[in-house]
Amino acid sequence: TRGVAGVAPQPQMITYEPRSWFTLLFRWHGSVVPGIFLELIVAIGIGFLAYWMVANGYGIRGGVDFLDSQSDREDASGEIMSDHVHTMLGVPLGFLLIFRSNSAYGRYWEGRTSIGLAVRSCRELMRIIASYCEGDDEESQIERAELRRLINMLFAVARQHLELEPRLRDLSLPTMSMVTPNEARVLKRVRNRVPIVAQWFSFRLNESVRAGRFTKHDMRAIEEHIGAFVASWMAADKVAHTPLPYPYVQMLNLLLLIFVFTAPFTFANRFGGFTPAMSFLLAFALLGINAVASEIENPFGTDANDLPLDTYAQTVEEDTELILRQRDPDTEKYEKFWGRRALHQRLVREQAEQEESTQALPLAQQADTRRRGSRGRTLARSRTNSFGSLFGGRGAAPRVGSTPAAPPPPPPPPGAPAPLPPPAVESTGGLQDS
Repeated sequence: TRGVAGVAPQPQMITYEPRSWFTLLFRWHGSVVPGIFLELIVAIGIGFLAYWMVANGYGIRGGVDFLDSQSDREDASGEIMSDHVHTMLGVPLGFLLIFRSNSAYGRYWEGRTSIGLAVRSCRELMRIIASYCEGDDEESQIERAELRRLINMLFAVARQHLELEPRLRDLSLPTMSMVTPNEARVLKRVRNRVPIVAQWFSFRLNESVRAGRFTKHDMRAIEEHIGAFVASWMAADKVAHTPLPYPYVQMLNLLLLIFVFTAPFTFANRFGGFTPAMSFLLAFALLGINAVASEIENPFGTDANDLPLDTYAQTVEEDTELILRQRDPDTEKYEKFWGRRALHQRLVREQAEQEESTQALPLAQQADTRRRGSRGRTLARSRTNSFGSLFGGRGAAPRVGSTPAAPPPPPPPPGAPAPLPPPAVESTGGLQDS
């Protein structure tokens, strides 16, 4: 069952003691009995009706043509209707009921397996990042903390996709606290958010690779686990959003109601005053099995028997933090930098320092230095344009430590003498004496 408006998803899987018979029999929370309570009352009422009709002589008399033998006629004498129809109807009904039960059980464990693979991928991602990301300076620790944030966000958006309808996926919930305002503005316009967050993770990883924090081999290993996470999310999404084919469910429920609500008329003469009780037991057995299948065939949502995705999300956050603490014991102090592009700021700062250092060089050496640094400046600008709208506004970020260019001088007034030309420059780069 999917979440409802205004309610944060808080499913809690029911834990129980298998040897405690009293708890198993009389525990109301998580039971399917409330869902079939109305059908049970109707079955009991039909049982009373069948008993009243038999008691007042509304039954089959001996000598009915469609009964096979004299013994069948004698057994059916006094019944309202023959049980031959129910015997034939029980074959397709039993097939459909078993088919739905097996399908529901398989879908439940397929969903649980997919979530387990997603949790495993998150742990492996954090383990590789914490082990192979080069550098122990502050900016390296910020990068590792940022990648951990994106891992947690990846699982969080996957959880919302499985539990809630698109209109109910609120990014302001406490479970989505790792999402920055700029990211929230982008995600609000997207229906399937998991591929987008996975792409952001790859963008950030690519920047770290270019900065020398990861090797190409490390990047391929990390991308394999990102692909494994997306594959497990797609498998879970198939279970959550692809129900059992409607014709099967329709035929099963139709045959089930016909069988259950007409059965009391076939055994009312045999059981007499116990007909309502037998009607209740038959309805409880068949309708209960069908209700169990309906309950577990979609294990994602907020029902009592759904998978506790909030517990798995908390496990991912705790495990990724514990793994990262083995490398960065003070990693929590870098959470204030979440969503900031520390690597880009370092590149911009290095560019500004390089330009300041060239101011004192001769002009020829300045040109040579600018040619050597043009590739790095182009790279920094491309990274800024790629992620500026997400991590800090549109366009390139301002250069740290640089001053804005001076405006051009105003034109001279009419009649003023022309300004002197600049001094000539020798071919060796020095200035001539005037």
